[in-house]
Amino acid sequence: MAVSKYNYDIPYKCRGQNAESLFTLCTRVVALNIVSHLVVAQSLPGNVKNVLVTLLGRRGLLTGPVLRSLIHVDLKSLDLTGSKVRDSTVRILQSLTKLSSLLIPGNEISTLGLVQLFPYLPHLEELDLSNSKVDDEVLISLTNSCPKLRVIILRKCPGFTYRGFKFLATELYNILVLDVGYTKVTDDGMAALSRGPSRHKLKELNIDGCQQLTSSCGSHLDAFPSISELSFNNCPLLLANEWFLSFSCDKMKTKLKNISFTIE
Repeated sequence: MAVSKYNYDIPYKCRGQNAESLFTLCTRVVALNIVSHLVVAQSLPGNVKNVLVTLLGRRGLLTGPVLRSLIHVDLKSLDLTGSKVRDSTVRILQSLTKLSSLLIPGNEISTLGLVQLFPYLPHLEELDLSNSKVDDEVLISLTNSCPKLRVIILRKCPGFTYRGFKFLATELYNILVLDVGYTKVTDDGMAALSRGPSRHKLKELNIDGCQQLTSSCGSHLDAFPSISELSFNNCPLLLANEWFLSFSCDKMKTKLKNISFTIE
């Protein structure tokens, strides 16, 4: 019976004066061996695959072949931060129908790819699409396909407009955390969110760097009775009236635990 040969050597590119931690080096060796022994990796039990997905994902080592060999139908959490995620990855992700948390910031998936992905993720509760190609069609598809969403990170996604944001703000019922920092969200968008079905549940809101928000937006922020964390750094027009003083004082006496802003 042939014995499989595994590679225990440190990849050459990892050697040098700026040495990585031993743990990171070990995970690189594991990823290298998975690529060389895909069949063996596919046969691993689900709980072992879950650990490997977590460890390799945090270090951007989940390449297409590695991801394909480690995923399984019961996987519920996937962090692809730092990994190269393109349209070719969509078919792999479509098999994860029980996924509840998906972090793919900075991905290169097209609008068509994202629209084709979301219908396969009906149980999704947490999604990070920050710094990605998100437009109105993506938000509409996301809203239609993932009604359980509770955490939505759209930071630095300048491609969507009021049309897409309004759809998200008025159709989702369970939003607890929303980060739309450095996007084109407008006062009208905040007004829609303040009237939306999640207004009583929203706990954390980040609107840093939303340059189109003005002092008119202030009154809409008072419509979130459960908000505990609010951040609006680099929003100079939002501080241009007396709303800020009344809002900060009132909320400090209730549930607001953290408020972050800048005054220029």
